[in-house]
Amino acid sequence: MTRLFLSVDFEDFAHDLKRLLGVWETGPLRVEELWQSFETIDGFLRSHGGSTSCAATFFCTGVVARDAPDLVAEIAKRGHEVACHYYFHDSMDLQSAETIDRMLGQARQALEEAGNTPVRGFRAPRFRLNRATPEQYRLIERHFDYDCSSFFASAQECDRFSREMGLTTLRILPLFMTPLAVKGPMVRLGGSYLKFMTSDLAGKLIERSEQAGIAPQVYLHPYEIVEPQSFMVSMDELAALGSAKAAYWVLRQSQWLNFGGARLLRKVEGLIPAGGLAGRLDQLVGE
Repeated sequence: MTRLFLSVDFEDFAHDLKRLLGVWETGPLRVEELWQSFETIDGFLRSHGGSTSCAATFFCTGVVARDAPDLVAEIAKRGHEVACHYYFHDSMDLQSAETIDRMLGQARQALEEAGNTPVRGFRAPRFRLNRATPEQYRLIERHFDYDCSSFFASAQECDRFSREMGLTTLRILPLFMTPLAVKGPMVRLGGSYLKFMTSDLAGKLIERSEQAGIAPQVYLHPYEIVEPQSFMVSMDELAALGSAKAAYWVLRQSQWLNFGGARLLRKVEGLIPAGGLAGRLDQLVGE
């Protein structure tokens, strides 16, 4: 029987972009917009997720728990899994081991206190980890039961990587990646790739993922769910960059925020198996 998991990288696009560009202290989190996106996703799951599988996994950043603890509490209250998306939405592959260990610990504590629930899973921002050495995976292993930051073409490839990293307790729950054709470009099941690909192609990738032994999942972001302008960072907020760079980043945001989001939930609806969604990712790990 076909399965499909849904996860959400629950982050504030505007805050994270401003932090990336060095102007992140120009305003608070857009909590109202995060609430709106959560209510929309939760409503979608209750309408289309299936009679027994309307829960999903929300990978929340620690700053969301810090500034909107009642929102994280509500996510947990409604039966969804609260997982960790680091503290800030920073690229971990560029950070020291000391910083990563501290941020992982702070994020997990903030999320567990806000949600009043154990936090077992982790996904790295932008899926960026240093995969050349085991150091960052072992830091994740210190804090979490599973990691959902890596793409593989088969379960065997994932298992081999886990052994090479020397992991003993951390379970890697991979996302599926495959070439479209022999020597063709690699595509991922979820995220921006899902916005670009046709529903037929996405359905085929779900089938190929199961055949490869990888539990199929697609992932969403809050900025793909609400009105695109809700998470837009304005020219005024970017003024410190200078007019040329500010204009460039407004254009880049338009590309990210406007393309495909309005149709995304309808596309996901068409991919849901007859029996509904498979539920929370922690179900794949067990107790």
